[in-house]
Amino acid sequence: MELEGCKRSFQIIKLLGLSISVFISDRHRSIAKWIRESCPSTKHYFDIWHVARTITKKLLKASKEKGCEVISSWIRGIRKHLYWCATSSRPGFGSLISAKWHSFLRHVANKHKNHPDPLYTECNHGDLQRRKWIKVGNFQFVVTSLL
Repeated sequence: MELEGCKRSFQIIKLLGLSISVFISDRHRSIAKWIRESCPSTKHYFDIWHVARTITKKLLKASKEKGCEVISSWIRGIRKHLYWCATSSRPGFGSLISAKWHSFLRHVANKHKNHPDPLYTECNHGDLQRRKWIKVGNFQFVVTSLL
């Protein structure tokens, strides 16, 4: 249903003589595939709200695992970090967005400098309040499943 609506919308817009250079949608896989294959000149992005919702669900599930309960206290911060990664970088700088996103793995483990990606080597924040930090080994499996 969603794919058919997308196809019809594109068809109407093209009939009006307009081109679509950027298209933002939810994470509907068939729409992503159709745009990739049928509209190669159109840049397709996922709506950040839908991405954040998916990540939140995975983090909530992971926080119920034994030894990973502390993850639940970080979910709000991780969501904010995701939005910050997307909004603080200019369009077309996907590598920088990715570097910023991966930096939270080190941030939640209380490691704020010497990040491995040369595009984003340290956190931008100032002094932090005391909080529960996450051991990298407990959290790493969650992050790999989020990407």
